[in-house]
Amino acid sequence: MKNKIVLLAFRKSQRKFFTHMLDVCEGKYINIISSRRSWKISLKALKNFKNRNIKHATQFAIDEFYAKNNLNIPSIFLKVYFNFLAKANFLRYYTSLDNSYSKMLIWNGGKFRQLIALNVAKLLDIEVYYFENGLLPNTMVFDTQGINYNNSVPRDKIFYETYQSTTQLPKALVPRIGKNRKTFKGDKEALPQEYIFVPFQVDADTQIISQSPWVKNMRALYAIIESVAKESPYHFVMKEHPSSGVEYPDLHKRSLENNNISFHNTYSTQELIENSMAVITINSTVGIEALLFHKKVIVLGNAFYNIEGITYGAQDINELRHILEHIKTFTPNKSLIEKLLSYLYVEYLIEKNDEMYTAFCQKITAA
Repeated sequence: MKNKIVLLAFRKSQRKFFTHMLDVCEGKYINIISSRRSWKISLKALKNFKNRNIKHATQFAIDEFYAKNNLNIPSIFLKVYFNFLAKANFLRYYTSLDNSYSKMLIWNGGKFRQLIALNVAKLLDIEVYYFENGLLPNTMVFDTQGINYNNSVPRDKIFYETYQSTTQLPKALVPRIGKNRKTFKGDKEALPQEYIFVPFQVDADTQIISQSPWVKNMRALYAIIESVAKESPYHFVMKEHPSSGVEYPDLHKRSLENNNISFHNTYSTQELIENSMAVITINSTVGIEALLFHKKVIVLGNAFYNIEGITYGAQDINELRHILEHIKTFTPNKSLIEKLLSYLYVEYLIEKNDEMYTAFCQKITAA
């Protein structure tokens, strides 16, 4: 009977999360499967091998490889390698995710192995639910549609115009800890009196690989800012992402030759947001955090919060130039911003505390 729920773990941290979930979930119809331990292949999987759709996963793996590694390997070789891995993983996941499962909980859903698991789930008619770290401080996401740009958060301005809430929103951000790199340590150099904050993101993140049509990595972002800075009266303050495995000594050197650009990695993200006049982001959670402090936010990529009256979207460098030329005259709708944030905090997100495991269990069993 198709009534079981599978919690598919790709990392130890996800398995740990699921184990806590099971401690509060009633019944024996929820199973944890660790993807790295699933090596059996069934005849049924082989029979359905022809129905696989792994092109998207393979292409993501290639793009992720180039984002993480500075290696000049021809894409044809990577395609052969990742295509083989994708086929092997398809057979493994098809065997593990059998017809007895009706629902599956998965982290993110946009990475290489996750995309293959989603393909298998579709073939087996398994409903998929997604979870990830939250969009506001100390929260988690649970979504029936996806995460980030693919989530189920309403995008209609009219929805927020009619939404009502009086909740108190958080104002203290959770500090992101750097990977013990010297660039995040040391004294804080004085910030410019007036500046636009440009936070870096992780080059290999799904937000950049899958949801950033015209800014493909942080060096491309720097080049765009460098170009607009030449004709702009504003200073641009940048900060590397603390979780990034990529370092940018070349960009730091270039910034020393530009009076309008500087890196300030030793400041917290909250400090840089609060002291800025505006924030430029591709599609980072920093954009949401900037809205908490009623900052003008310019979005360069695909972001669910890029809504008229809330943020300003630039689909190319010319649109970015136009926005910057008029940035001081732009007035975001604070009421809409508050309503979007309130909806996220009250209706959409799950607070990160001891009760969140119960909340996750209730949501996936009731959905």
